[in-house]
Amino acid sequence: MPPATASPAQAPVPAPPAVRALPAAPEPVYRSPKIGMVYLRAHQDAEGRLLGPQVMYQIVDPGGWNIDAIEQGEGYIPAANLEVPPNIGSPYVVPAKEIPPVSERSPLLDPAAARQVTITGLMRREDRTEAEELAREKGGSTAVYDNQAGWLLLPPKSRM
Repeated sequence: MPPATASPAQAPVPAPPAVRALPAAPEPVYRSPKIGMVYLRAHQDAEGRLLGPQVMYQIVDPGGWNIDAIEQGEGYIPAANLEVPPNIGSPYVVPAKEIPPVSERSPLLDPAAARQVTITGLMRREDRTEAEELAREKGGSTAVYDNQAGWLLLPPKSRM
């Protein structure tokens, strides 16, 4: 049996990197200042003057850039604070393909047909019979009442 030889000393195992807890939520890159309100009751100062109740405002947290969050990769910039390149457009604008089509009963008026609308000058709701009479004389127009414009005569759909 060969003599037992000592095994070479094993290199110490390196310690695992320090474990750090993840933040509960990402930290903002910039903190806005926080202002506190201090209410002072009526009091007498050292010289005997009476001072009424007052409200003072004090900066509680000056805010500022959160360098640690950026360096540790835990920071974020809220979407509302991101600058949008001019050729991209605003992320808050609805793309045209998502806008629903305008229904036929829509109150919008085609600009070309706007020339054919007649303003009667009749401003009261009670003038309905007179407005309808004018509509018949105009050849099938429809009398429509608007709170600000009064009675209007709209041309028949075939002419719009």
